[in-house]
Amino acid sequence: MTTSRPAFGSTSAGLDRAAVTVLAITLVFWVADGYDTFVLLITARPTLTELLTPAQLPHLPAYQGYLVAITLAGWASGGIVGGVVGDRLGRRRTMLAAVAVYSVCTACSALADNWWVFGITRFLTGVGIGAEWGVGTSLLQEVWPQRWRTRGAGLLQSGFSLGGVLVSGLWVLLGSTYGLSWRWMYLFGLIPLVIAVLVRRHIPESRRWAATTGRRVPVSELLSPAVRRNFLGALVVSIAITCGWWAVSSFLPSFVGSLVDDTRRVAFFTGWAGALYNLGEIGGCIALGFLAERWGRKPTIQAYFVGCLVIVPVVFLSVHSATAVTWLQLVAGFLTGGTYSWYTVHTPELFATSLRATAISVVFSGSRYLAMIGAVLAGTLASAVGGFGTAAAIFTPIYLLGMLAVLWLPETKGQPLPD
Repeated sequence: MTTSRPAFGSTSAGLDRAAVTVLAITLVFWVADGYDTFVLLITARPTLTELLTPAQLPHLPAYQGYLVAITLAGWASGGIVGGVVGDRLGRRRTMLAAVAVYSVCTACSALADNWWVFGITRFLTGVGIGAEWGVGTSLLQEVWPQRWRTRGAGLLQSGFSLGGVLVSGLWVLLGSTYGLSWRWMYLFGLIPLVIAVLVRRHIPESRRWAATTGRRVPVSELLSPAVRRNFLGALVVSIAITCGWWAVSSFLPSFVGSLVDDTRRVAFFTGWAGALYNLGEIGGCIALGFLAERWGRKPTIQAYFVGCLVIVPVVFLSVHSATAVTWLQLVAGFLTGGTYSWYTVHTPELFATSLRATAISVVFSGSRYLAMIGAVLAGTLASAVGGFGTAAAIFTPIYLLGMLAVLWLPETKGQPLPD
């Protein structure tokens, strides 16, 4: 794998029109990704209360875990396929197709009349989200100038959290203020498709990718001697970030709801908990990009992992007030959610252009197969041990795995994007 200075654009000191356009458009799609992901987490309780049978209702946390796992299975599968397709057919076309898939399937979720039909639509939504992530990240990194890439990557990842803020605020308005059904939340999923149709002609293709025509490499190259260390090290870091989030943080809104005595206030507290978590996550994602440019990629993610090990037990075990836990979501979001910027900041710098979308998609999405197991176990444990708090605390040491795996990776601060 070469680390020679890139031939296209990313050494330019300034941001040209193509770079700004790519950030703006991919940021909108990342917001949609976040919306389509968090809408399940924020509305899980009313959704499952309506879709489950009376015999199934006592096991609601377990069914929530199943739905999260189903979404992750789709995300992982779509991510791997999308990365491979993106390295062969291009970043632009793959990204637009993925947006169409998750947009239509999110809207179809509103029509489900039982939990397993709902699960099918969630699987297909996950396929679209996963397929978009790797190609969108690759496109941004390959178009942006070198001196701005890290900051741009942090801004891009923050869009996912902005989608979470949007769905949380909308649920407070529709669910709490107006008392409308959760189904309305899924119908808004069609908006990204409309946007994609309107802007499709303005999305440039990566000239870096175009220059690799004729140099396509097989997926097996990920385990070649030149790539294997970076790939496996990044995959283990990804497992820590992803399993930690889906087995711990994804249950935060439901955990807050379980602390509320007045059932009429559940939508209010879960909505605000989700909004504050995502506001904290936005700050954490943006900050990681800037800190990684100053401190380096490895020390920055290590600091975030330490913070995760501290904040999770505090939120889930030490505080028992719904109001206090809701406000603590700002800190929890900054740390546990902010770690996701590591993907957009560090992983693209570990792999060459001809393999980049495939590699970072497998790293990002492959870990979701394990996270899927973690989500099911966390939901089952929550049912068995009497709540999400104890179950989340059991999974917290997963962040230690990430701290160790980072040591295997090279520090890429100040280095050009590999060709």
